[in-house]
Amino acid sequence: MDTYYLFASSVAALTARVFTHPIDTIKTRLQVRSTTGHEYQQLKQVILPVEESNRNVFGTLRSLYRGLPVTLLFSVPALSVYLTCYETTKAHLAHRGGLFDRDGILNHLASGCLAEVAAGVLFTPMEVMKNQLQTQGVGSSRSAWSLAQHIWQAEGIKGFFRGYWMGLAVFVPHTMTYFAVYEQCKMAYARHYNYQHQGDSAQLPMGAYLLCSGVASTMGIMLSTPLDIVKTRWQISAAEHGAAFRLGPFDIVRRMWQREGRWRAFTRGLVARIAWGIPTTAISMSVFEAFKDWRANQNS
Repeated sequence: MDTYYLFASSVAALTARVFTHPIDTIKTRLQVRSTTGHEYQQLKQVILPVEESNRNVFGTLRSLYRGLPVTLLFSVPALSVYLTCYETTKAHLAHRGGLFDRDGILNHLASGCLAEVAAGVLFTPMEVMKNQLQTQGVGSSRSAWSLAQHIWQAEGIKGFFRGYWMGLAVFVPHTMTYFAVYEQCKMAYARHYNYQHQGDSAQLPMGAYLLCSGVASTMGIMLSTPLDIVKTRWQISAAEHGAAFRLGPFDIVRRMWQREGRWRAFTRGLVARIAWGIPTTAISMSVFEAFKDWRANQNS
């Protein structure tokens, strides 16, 4: 992979995150709520918290875009590492042939796994800070910098990586599922409509990338949502209870099961997560694939 693909993935990250950050905020707020009220009322409360003085369009948008600078700061290099690692690993394994053929499902599973492990080093600090900024209480105006200072003083460097291993438990299966389904969908679409691969470029219409990514994203999200809810609550628990008194993952699971409707608690925010995940991955992959196809055509 050269700098061209790093540029492509950076553009993809910026485009996707700017458009989908408000949905991400809604999803995060739904996941950390411990109430079991009517879904419409909960949605209304997380979109427009009880801020009587800010009940206007500008106030609502500003609230929903909390944490965007942190997201952009980390997501651009993180997605670059993510996609570059995936493509590089896929190409390397393809040279081995056999079970790791470029179009083989084992290749996509292994490449997706390594991509998530590598990118998680950048995604985790982003999630720790973003989640706290998105869910901070009414009237709080803590900046990303002051939050970073607080985390450093309270927990040191490990505070920024709270939930890294749990994040891998959530997103490694998600990413492996996503890429396996995505690549299989692309191949099925290419065979059905008689498109030919050119090198590492599928040369499919933009709509095909959007469709394949949407299907793959939905399957990955449904698989990973329960653990993602636990991870999100664990990452913000230190801010709520203090580092010395934060709840452990198993304590969170037990409380959710006992107090929040048992299994229903682990689907909280599922629709919002799908509504966020589909456009995020669809935009990211479509932009990235479009750059790959354009580059292939330039070199042909």
